[in-house]
Amino acid sequence: MATRMAGWELELTAPERAVWQAFSRRAQVDLGDAEDRVVRAGVIRALLLGAVPAEPGELAALTLVGAEIAGRLDLSYAEIPYPVRLSRCDFTDRIELVGARTREIDLAGSRLPGIWADKAVVEGNLRLAEVRSGPLHLVAARIEGALVLDEAHLVGAPAVEARLLSVGHDIRGEGLSCEGEVRLDNADVRGSVRLLRARLDNPQGRALAAVDITVGGVFNCCEGFTARGRINLSFADVGSQVCFERASLSSVAESTLACRQLRTAELVLSTSEPIDGEVDLRHARLGVLRDDPSTWPAKLRLDGLTYDTIQSPATAAQRLNWLARNRDGYSAQAYEQLAAMYRRRGEEDARRAVLLRGQRHRRTGQSRPGRLWGYLQDVTVGYGYRPALAATWLVALLLLGTAVFAVAQPVPLDPARPLHFRAPIYTLDLLLPLVDLHQEAAFEPVGATAWVAYGLIACGWILVTTIAAGTTRVLRRG
Repeated sequence: MATRMAGWELELTAPERAVWQAFSRRAQVDLGDAEDRVVRAGVIRALLLGAVPAEPGELAALTLVGAEIAGRLDLSYAEIPYPVRLSRCDFTDRIELVGARTREIDLAGSRLPGIWADKAVVEGNLRLAEVRSGPLHLVAARIEGALVLDEAHLVGAPAVEARLLSVGHDIRGEGLSCEGEVRLDNADVRGSVRLLRARLDNPQGRALAAVDITVGGVFNCCEGFTARGRINLSFADVGSQVCFERASLSSVAESTLACRQLRTAELVLSTSEPIDGEVDLRHARLGVLRDDPSTWPAKLRLDGLTYDTIQSPATAAQRLNWLARNRDGYSAQAYEQLAAMYRRRGEEDARRAVLLRGQRHRRTGQSRPGRLWGYLQDVTVGYGYRPALAATWLVALLLLGTAVFAVAQPVPLDPARPLHFRAPIYTLDLLLPLVDLHQEAAFEPVGATAWVAYGLIACGWILVTTIAAGTTRVLRRG
């Protein structure tokens, strides 16, 4: 039977005629149980390009369920003023929407070789829930509603190519499965990216690339999210939270998670198991870092990382081990950042422990004289962060000198002006080079005790010098 309408003439089959007649009044056609399910892509194209106007008082729309769409549905650069629902349909060829402008599109539960919608504009939601599809191309596309990929399965190289994508609401991919890379570089998502229970599989390369993405809400990769392949969130700006809580991250490459210069209010790295590979946090700016020492990766990159606080069951000693995993070696900024956080919390013992460990780490890269001077500062005053250690040394040397000079008293230098000898005061006068207690100048040690006196004088100068150096360092850092 030939159908002519508004300049269109097509030979329609029975299912096509049903779709043609239902379109003008927004009626649904369900071919799921029909013997003949085939509807040609050309028929659908004709309807969407205006072959049939809406009936008076009705809204036209394409609502087709369970059909087999034969041929390529090419709507590139078309203006489509109708909602499109092609759910649970089987497509023999891909859908092309390059540069098209359309209302809401719903392909839920359909199977198709792929979707090419670069530079397309969707004025509502793009619903691809439970689809089984080849590559999804959305480069520079604009979706004014949400992009829904719940329980979808996408395969391609890449599986999702959505650089420069703009989404007015959320990207929802709960239970999404992708064999191939997901690319969201430079995307702008005003809502959130929700990938709970998603599985991204591209072990030889990147599983998720979202470099320089902007997200208004959360970037949620929690609760069963699995990525086999690298994840790159470098330079991303996420308003609320980036979450990998109870996620599984692994990669055959050395770097597994790159968050270089990431900006977010909270980063959650409490994964379900230790992260397999390296996590790069260089120059990231975080409000809160939440992690768990049981899931720390073997290697980290922490240079330039800043945060207001850390919420974690890790002790201060464990957090020092976290700093020691920094692949870039000693970083003064990394130690000072952690110490500043402990200071804000009022945990002074932890702050001093961090700064002391930082000086010890720094010492390993110094020249031999520098290391020797460092050892002296460490042993005597703990680089200024253990003042009680200097007092301990002073008391020990005072007791040693007192015991020695009480047994072998020095002789007076001027017998005509006798001065009563006091072993503790004499020892203290030797130890304190900037203090004159009138004992050192009045008596001279005899025999082997002279070497004890010289040793106490040397130890005194070392103590004073190292105390001064340590005090200056502590005062300079507040």
